[in-house]
Amino acid sequence: MGFSGKERGTVRYDFILIAIVLLLTLLGLVILYSASYLFARNQPGRFTSGWAPLTGNLVACILMLAVFPILALIRIEWFKKEWMVIFLVMFTIILNILPLLKPLRRDGYAMRWIIIKDGIGFQPSELIKIVLPLYLAYILDKNNDKLNSFMYGPLPPIVVTALFCTLVLIQSNLSDAILIALFSMIICFIAGIRLRWFALALTAVLPVVYKLIFGNKDGRWYQRIANFFSPEESPPELKTQIDFSLEAIRSGGFWGKGIGQGTIKIRLPEVHGDFVFASFVEETGFLGMLFYLVLIGAFAAISYMVAWRNKDRFIQLLAFGLVTPIVIQTLLNIAVVARIIPTTGVPLPFVSSGGTSLLATLVSAALLVNMARQHINSELGGDYAR
Repeated sequence: MGFSGKERGTVRYDFILIAIVLLLTLLGLVILYSASYLFARNQPGRFTSGWAPLTGNLVACILMLAVFPILALIRIEWFKKEWMVIFLVMFTIILNILPLLKPLRRDGYAMRWIIIKDGIGFQPSELIKIVLPLYLAYILDKNNDKLNSFMYGPLPPIVVTALFCTLVLIQSNLSDAILIALFSMIICFIAGIRLRWFALALTAVLPVVYKLIFGNKDGRWYQRIANFFSPEESPPELKTQIDFSLEAIRSGGFWGKGIGQGTIKIRLPEVHGDFVFASFVEETGFLGMLFYLVLIGAFAAISYMVAWRNKDRFIQLLAFGLVTPIVIQTLLNIAVVARIIPTTGVPLPFVSSGGTSLLATLVSAALLVNMARQHINSELGGDYAR
């Protein structure tokens, strides 16, 4: 059976999005393996094998082979139901409380992890990057006609965002708390919350952030900022992550040294985490960096287009809210690696070691594919390709 002219003329953005997500995921696995294998092999007391930094990402990929199609095909209207939103918010709050309970803590692990067994854990703050956009899309859509009222406009987002940020701060994760607050404000701005409420929010938040950073001059965040603005270069024997990162980027040149041929990556501390992009640029050069940025740019462009062109306000806000944290994390991570801003601890989407982070990114991507598919179906005026 042939296709009608309308069907033939419709661009399948959902298929393109799936292809981009698949490319980004596979590219991320290759980048991470190449960056971390020798680094892990040289630390047998910490890693069981050279594959260890990749284990969580592989588990996330295997899990998403089953979950991705379900999330991409499920009726998005399920997520508009009040009981579903309340359940997901409460579930996320409980998960983020668990790492703070002393009986569940393990020596040697930060309070931001739920440890299942040694070497296997779950970081519940990553779930906030999915559930908070869902809650904001629901409440801002529900109260669309009352956004000028403080009680129905800014107050509900402020309460839930502040609760999530507080839990993440108690987990000693300032970078994620700032990221959560930032994308929450962006979603609220897009939804039409008045600017004066943002001014009041910033007046309340900025002194708290200032106190957290500059109130403890021995703290990690103050030291990061002090080192960033320090005019003195590190001596060769005291090189820091950022020194090796810049050296790796410069050595990559235009073509790069070739996958697996990087040498500076072996000396770069925690290369499998926030600085994996430096190893990638060392081995693939400017062309490799451009390829990754084009893929991320295409992913963001299609997702924002789905948000912009959809007539359902809930889907507009949800699509915008899911893609924005991924875009912000990408920009922040690259800015850190290039020494444009102080070190933040924000992972590189699709690439950095961490199964929870990759899982959250792929869940967001699956929902974005779902919304792209629904948008195409609405353009076709039927159940085509359902």
